[in-house]
Amino acid sequence: MLTADQAREAVARCWGSVLEVFPDDRWERPTRCAGWSLLDLTRHAAWGTSMEADALRRSRSGEAGSGVGTEPSGGRDGVEPALRASVAALVGELDRAAELGDAVEIPFGAVPSPFALQVFTMEAGVHADDVLAAMGRDEALGADVVTATSVVLAAVLPVLAAEVPAEGTVVGLTGPTVDLRFGVVDATWQAVDAAPTVSVRGSSDTAVLRFALGRTGVDDPALDVDEGARAFKAWFPGP
Repeated sequence: MLTADQAREAVARCWGSVLEVFPDDRWERPTRCAGWSLLDLTRHAAWGTSMEADALRRSRSGEAGSGVGTEPSGGRDGVEPALRASVAALVGELDRAAELGDAVEIPFGAVPSPFALQVFTMEAGVHADDVLAAMGRDEALGADVVTATSVVLAAVLPVLAAEVPAEGTVVGLTGPTVDLRFGVVDATWQAVDAAPTVSVRGSSDTAVLRFALGRTGVDDPALDVDEGARAFKAWFPGP
């Protein structure tokens, strides 16, 4: 799990990389997020980062309620400045992470403050990757983003499961450092420490996590997907 300082560094770097590559045109270009253009993704990012900044502020100040985000309207001239402002606010709040309360409340509920920092790091890293991909760039996720994303997925994927296969099924997601295992125990998915019965193996951690997050599929040449693991996204359609 990342420390507050590590999370702040990762979030600032990832969103900074996005702000550096925005194009002058073609904001309607598609992204890996189904049905979303680059403008749509940027609008969502502005909402998400503003919500995260507000959630941290509320935790730090003791103000009740979930973080509230602001989704900008209009085209690039309104959306890009909104993202720049919300990223600055988020990084500013992360600079004060030592003042956080025990929990941070986001629209999905209250979570322990250290876990919230992992979520916000994952969001920054994954959406930065989405933007860079839309710009035709393929860059590996940072080691800090890999760590945070692995922590988050271990906790949330079982909760998001939609289908449950046979009792005793254990699916493994394995990369150079990623080692996530989810098994069916008493008819429910759980994070487990057991040998996989089916596996998704990647030549890089980035490839494994992109697959787990639905950014790529079983045909990714960087992956070796067992036949029995091809149903993974039917089992875990989110996040």
